[in-house]
Amino acid sequence: MENYFMLNWSKISTVLLDMDGTLLDLHFDNYFWHTHLPFRYAETQKIPLAEAQAYIKQQTTAVAGKIEWYCLDYWEKKLNLPIVEIKREIEHKIALRPDTLPFLDALKKANKKVILVTNAHPNSLSLKIEKTALNTHIDQLISTHVYNATKESQSLWKQLQSDLQFDN
Repeated sequence: MENYFMLNWSKISTVLLDMDGTLLDLHFDNYFWHTHLPFRYAETQKIPLAEAQAYIKQQTTAVAGKIEWYCLDYWEKKLNLPIVEIKREIEHKIALRPDTLPFLDALKKANKKVILVTNAHPNSLSLKIEKTALNTHIDQLISTHVYNATKESQSLWKQLQSDLQFDN
């Protein structure tokens, strides 16, 4: 069973990586969606926090797995709030996972092409890059919004394979 997890790195030229929860700690996103955004929504709508939390949970559940879940433009319209500005209020919570830079540096040293593929909206991706300088360790950054599909969609992977010419 141990060999199942062993990769033949000599045959791998390109590494596709996720961002949130893989390279970045999830604390920022979890805090934003579960605490900060409901607080700001309750504040602007002048409703109890519990009501705001329930409403946002209901709305996010309704679009789970779809591009809208990740789309800041969608949430700005849906909630009538400046989502990017509200994210900036807690940008200090954006953090790399402790093992991220050593891992990325090892991939670079091994001459691997490193591509980030994230469902994050381009504005969210930009904010996270601004705070972490992750782009200096990665060859290419891709937001799935460019393809109007999420990583859960086979259509995205077909389009990426065509564009990036990677082997399965």
